[in-house]
Amino acid sequence: MVVALRDVTKRFGSVLALDGVTLDVGEGEILGLLGPNGSGKSTLLKVVARLIPPDEGTVTLPADGRAMMLRTGMLFDHTVHWETLTGYENARFFARSYGMDPEAAHARLRVLFSLFGLRDRWDDPVSTYSYGMRRKLGLIEALAHEPSLVLLDEPSIGLDYRARGTLAGLLRAAARRGAAVVFSTNDVNKAAGLADRVALFDRGRLLVSGEPSALVRSLGAKVTIDLRLAAPVALRPLREVSGVEGVDAEGREDGFCVTVIAAPDGSGPSSLLARVVHAVAGEGGVVVGVDLRVPGLPDVVLAYTGGMADVP
Repeated sequence: MVVALRDVTKRFGSVLALDGVTLDVGEGEILGLLGPNGSGKSTLLKVVARLIPPDEGTVTLPADGRAMMLRTGMLFDHTVHWETLTGYENARFFARSYGMDPEAAHARLRVLFSLFGLRDRWDDPVSTYSYGMRRKLGLIEALAHEPSLVLLDEPSIGLDYRARGTLAGLLRAAARRGAAVVFSTNDVNKAAGLADRVALFDRGRLLVSGEPSALVRSLGAKVTIDLRLAAPVALRPLREVSGVEGVDAEGREDGFCVTVIAAPDGSGPSSLLARVVHAVAGEGGVVVGVDLRVPGLPDVVLAYTGGMADVP
């Protein structure tokens, strides 16, 4: 394990920010931290980064002190830069501080500035950078030295679509090298697409952790298919489709509407939908509208926290 937390508790006055959290992060793993605002995600990252100490419990890392700091890349909500220095000068300072030699630092920064679309601005003072450009610069500084532990707090905030894709690719590459990556986000779908495992927090407590697909399956949630047909059809063939658990229908002014409830199976929702539509066509039915609702990680968040999941 790269990170091992055992019964970690952290208080800020009367606020219990972390409540007896036990959690491991392994080599080559990408862990996404989910939860409502104030649930403890940022505090956990800062405790792991040794920026704040826990009040109780232990945090075990592969190395201590400066040795571990040199192997850690981090980005938190407020990036701090020297405004009068250029983007390149800021990033080079961080890279050299992490122990990179000048030539290796220059080569790595050239690649990262190009990937994030900042190559033509790296000689400009940071004072001329937009918020999104500053966030990109912060990520470049965090990843330049190819750290073995990456800690990112809401890393996609302020990034355009292309930069988000670049970041995801860099984090996957870091994990392939064996780095442990931990990031917090309120974007549930982003976590589902990037993280090997997610950990869901609420009010400082770790509620559940696991692979996104396994957590979704644990809910036992059903796939719902709403079909709008040009005319009524016999429903019995639909009920006989593999995986279908219930069928309901009603006639409306805009057509004949059928709702199919099914259990997720290994074939995937697209295959299930194809079987249902095939059964309708076999009865001479004409589908004029389809709405497929598949259970996902947002349903897990809602089930455990009772709050609204952010699904952009």
